[in-house]
Amino acid sequence: MNQNGQMDRLGARPLIRRQSCAQETESFSVVPSQVTGMDYLRDPKLFKGMAFSLEERQTLGIHGLLPPRIKTQEEMAEHSMRNLRRFDDPLNKYMFMADLLERNEKLFYKVLSENTEELMPIVYTPTVGLACQKFGLAFKRPKGLFITIHDAGHVYEVLKNWPEQDVRCIVVTDGERILGLGDLGAQGMGIPVGKLALNTAIAGIPPSQTLPITLDVGTNRQELLDDVDYIGLRHKRVTGQEYDDFIDEFMQAVVRRYGQNTLIQFEDFGNHNAFRFLEKYRDKYCTFNDDIQGTASVAVAGILAALKATNTKLKDHTFLFQGAGEAALGIANLIAMAMEKREGVPY
Repeated sequence: MNQNGQMDRLGARPLIRRQSCAQETESFSVVPSQVTGMDYLRDPKLFKGMAFSLEERQTLGIHGLLPPRIKTQEEMAEHSMRNLRRFDDPLNKYMFMADLLERNEKLFYKVLSENTEELMPIVYTPTVGLACQKFGLAFKRPKGLFITIHDAGHVYEVLKNWPEQDVRCIVVTDGERILGLGDLGAQGMGIPVGKLALNTAIAGIPPSQTLPITLDVGTNRQELLDDVDYIGLRHKRVTGQEYDDFIDEFMQAVVRRYGQNTLIQFEDFGNHNAFRFLEKYRDKYCTFNDDIQGTASVAVAGILAALKATNTKLKDHTFLFQGAGEAALGIANLIAMAMEKREGVPY
């Protein structure tokens, strides 16, 4: 349909919303494009479910391919939540949300952003841990980028295969220390996917500007190597200089592809690698380690709020940590830094 209201003889084309100069109402125009009406039904980024208006359905050539009722996004979100709440098993709820993301991206983020308190434990911890353990069995469609140690020397070329051009936020893992579950190898992809879904729902980062990445260098968990459904490389982890060179190439390739200001968030690397990578890259790249720094910032913020409520100081308290993992050491370091900055206690 053109600006005069005539049907375009080019056939079904995507809609461009324009504000009419003569009226206050919204009008639609059709422009030539390689995207067809069927693409709108198949592409989760374009699909709107039953929320396509009658005019959209007719213009796109999909009239009759959807049930005749036209729903609002609010009605569809309520319907999705009713369906999700039918499940008792958290893993089934996770699978429902994963399927929704594969069908209707806009609806997924609407549901997640409006029900964050209820759904955060489903799309991320603790349910995502179980999802990672079952990742190979439940795998349907790729949701991120898998770069393996065998791609060394060609990491930039693999990055170029990602269809989005304007990536601003990357969450990357090598799957060596997934939550408290240990080495899950390539099946740790559920962590970057879940974390970036929350970044979009809570922080409003456009999903097209996010990229989940798993760096597959193998796994040392024998049960995964023996698992017929395991989706990663079937050999022990590559370590040492070869591993370090691979990570260096990855960091350089990200900057070359997306620019120096692209955020590279390290997630669930092994302790022995996480701390040294943070020190190695923090002054050269836009990067941080969520397990070390993110967890610490939230924990110390809570402590500072408690100090204000109790009218006490950090040096008045003793802080005990169970274990010496990335989170505990990160929190301890940040408490010590806060104690030095706020109260003059040497760090």
